[in-house]
Amino acid sequence: MSKGDLEDHIRDEGLEDFSNDMDHWRWCEHLSVMEASMLAVGLNPSVYEPSAPQRLREGHFHKIGSSNHVKNYFHSIQFVPVFRAITYAALNGEISCDFAHHSRTIPTFTVGDREFDGPPESDEDTIAYDFLIRSDMPVSSNFEILPYGNLRRFYFIKDPDWERSTIKVDDFKDWMQRRGRRPGFFFPDSDEDSEAFRNPAHEHFSAELDFAVTVWQALLPKRKYQGGVKSAIEAWIAANPEAWKGDEPMSGAAKERIATLVNWNKGGGAPKTGG
Repeated sequence: MSKGDLEDHIRDEGLEDFSNDMDHWRWCEHLSVMEASMLAVGLNPSVYEPSAPQRLREGHFHKIGSSNHVKNYFHSIQFVPVFRAITYAALNGEISCDFAHHSRTIPTFTVGDREFDGPPESDEDTIAYDFLIRSDMPVSSNFEILPYGNLRRFYFIKDPDWERSTIKVDDFKDWMQRRGRRPGFFFPDSDEDSEAFRNPAHEHFSAELDFAVTVWQALLPKRKYQGGVKSAIEAWIAANPEAWKGDEPMSGAAKERIATLVNWNKGGGAPKTGG
C-alpha cells in the first residue's frame, strides 16, 4: 500500500467526517468570491478546495487535507459558468468587491555599475509602495506584500486573487435575485416556496393550476405544432389523464380553461414559425 493509499485508508476508516453540513457557512457576512461560487452550486468549502490555483476557473477541486489519490479529486461543471458570471459582475462593479492581488517586489539585476529592474510577467503590472500607503486615496485592493526585499515598488498580478477577494453576502444575494437566481444554499426556502402549488396537501392547492404548468413544461421542448398551439395542448391533455391531481375527473370546462390559459398563441390558427 502506497503512502497516499495508507493516508486515504486512515482518513476513511479512522475519522468521522462532520464537515458535510454547510449550514455553518451561513454565519459569514462576507465570503471570498471562490467560496460564494462554490456554495452557489452546492460545493462545501469546508470539504473541497481548488486542486491548483491556476485551475480554479476550470472547476477542478480536491478534498481538503487528503492525499493526491485520484478518488479525492472532483470536477464541478456547474462551478465554471457560475464562477465566470460572479467574477465578471465583481470586475464590472455589479457586486461590490474587496479585491485582493498577489504581488512581489521587483527583482533587480546589475550590469556593470548600473542596476536594472527585472521585467514583469505578462499577467503583471507595476505599483508603487507609496500609492498603497497614501492616506488621501482609498485603496480598494489589498496586496500580499512579502516582508523582505526593496519595498519601494511591486509587480502585482492583474487578475484578482479570488480566494481572498471578498464580497458581502447581502450584496451577493441582491445581485442574484435581480438575475432571477435563487440557489438553495443562499435561499433555503426558495425550492419549497416555488413548488408549493404542486403539493395536493397544500391548503391552497389548485389542480387546474398544477396541470396547466405541467402541460406548459411538457410542450416546452417542441418548436412546431401541427394544427396550432391550442390543438397541441388539447391533444396532450387528452393523452395524459394521469397527470391530473384533482379529486374528481377533469371536466370538459376545466380542460377548456386550461387550454385557454396555457395557449401562448392567442392569435389562433397554426403558427407560421415555431409557435
